Amino acid sequence: MKTLRDKFKSQGDKLSYYDLFQYIEYTLAVKLSKWEEDDLEGRLDRLGMAFIEFNEFNEFSMEYGVDWNEPLLENDLEDILDAKLNLSYKDYQLSDQDFFHGCPSMLTSEKAALAKASQIYKEAKQKQRAGKGGKRHVDVDFGPTSKTDEVGGAMAMYKTGEVPRKGYAKPSSVEWVHAERLCPPGKKP
Repeated sequence: MKTLRDKFKSQGDKLSYYDLFQYIEYTLAVKLSKWEEDDLEGRLDRLGMAFIEFNEFNEFSMEYGVDWNEPLLENDLEDILDAKLNLSYKDYQLSDQDFFHGCPSMLTSEKAALAKASQIYKEAKQKQRAGKGGKRHVDVDFGPTSKTDEVGGAMAMYKTGEVPRKGYAKPSSVEWVHAERLCPPGKKP
């Protein structure tokens, strides 16, 4: 058991599948069938993180009477990620890690995007109630900020603002418009 614990420690308490199955096959001399390996992977790595966290392995071992003489940690990585995945976008707190390349309106996950959209919507509704606009959102971090802002439009289309190769649209040929110009007004349900 010490050898396996040392393997976990040497990999920051996150053991690769390969090392676990090598240990089982060559140290324990147990040959698992493919379905047994798949089942074990699924049980020990519920979120598909491509490694097995020691705390998860410790918890699994306890169910079968194997005691590693180490308490279960309350900050289990899978539990933290699981809680984050199950959190509604309505309760999600945006952070700098959610911003793609530091841009507050380019987000790295669907949940963050929904939280941001909800935030923008609520702010617009407050402005409308106060009689201070709020009918149209202008993103000051992404895209052009006015009809004459060609640089903002170019940077929104291409990372450097330059057309990467022949055949791509020239930023100066793109007209940035709001939704009400693209489709007829709808009816409120």
